[in-house]
Amino acid sequence: MNKKRTTLLLNLHAYPFHAPIFVAKALNFYDDEGINLSILEVADPKDVIELVSAGNIDFGLKTMLNTAAAHANGLGVASIGTLLDEPPTGLYTLKSSGIRNLHDIVGKRIGYVGGFSKRIVDNLALLTEIDLNSYEMVRVGMNGIDAIRRNVIDAGIGFIHFLQVELEALCGEAHCIRLDQLSGLGCCCFCSIHYIAHERMIKQEPEKVGAFLRATQRGVAFTIDHPEEAFDLLCRAKPQLRSEMYQKIFERTLPFFSRTMLNIQSDWDKACRYTKFLNNLDSDLDIRKVYTNGFLPKMPHSAVEPIACCLG
Repeated sequence: MNKKRTTLLLNLHAYPFHAPIFVAKALNFYDDEGINLSILEVADPKDVIELVSAGNIDFGLKTMLNTAAAHANGLGVASIGTLLDEPPTGLYTLKSSGIRNLHDIVGKRIGYVGGFSKRIVDNLALLTEIDLNSYEMVRVGMNGIDAIRRNVIDAGIGFIHFLQVELEALCGEAHCIRLDQLSGLGCCCFCSIHYIAHERMIKQEPEKVGAFLRATQRGVAFTIDHPEEAFDLLCRAKPQLRSEMYQKIFERTLPFFSRTMLNIQSDWDKACRYTKFLNNLDSDLDIRKVYTNGFLPKMPHSAVEPIACCLG
């Protein structure tokens, strides 16, 4: 009865990279911290920041670029920790589409999630002297795979380390082009996924923020240390994920989970410069106000051993 009702809004429907959260809930890590966590799935990814900013949701998941832009626009959200470090982002398509490099998007339809992904593609096109009117950008949100299968788009932009797996499983073929390499960035930190909260929550309920992060970090550690059990716990919560395709996606995601959940200053600096280059941030934004590591566990670890019944 004394547990605090707390809400977390995912950045899309439940997916393998959300495993640490579902693991932490299944193993009662949130209960241990006095938190009664409700994990919510979003219909439209752009709603996450709006709902967190309005105070309707306690915590959310969003990319580094979106978080920085939201803060710059006065929405008061900030990153309190990292879920995924630098998941590779790029164009995913069918081999039969004929798209092998950026110049091949001429005459094609490119699906994008939101404004940032469209700006990235358009900027790359300008840099390579491709006419912006020579291809079509189509907003498909997180439903790019379905849009390719329905022949609505020829290629999409997203996290290619798992979308390639999904496309191969559903269509029998896939080809990907990494956008960070085309941009000469050397990393995909701008697409890292972060736990976000509003400044009100951070200032007024610091105990809840710390408790949430401690429990979540235990879920991360358990997921990394005991992946087979972690995937089983995820599938018990979300049975639709129990398939060979989603297990492969989960395995490919493991290297990107942040065990420490730290916000990396150099990554934020690089992402900020890139976002300003895309004209999506004011040049005077102090990026150090967009994130904090002040509530993360000082010595992250997991004292939980594998539970034999999980695989039974």
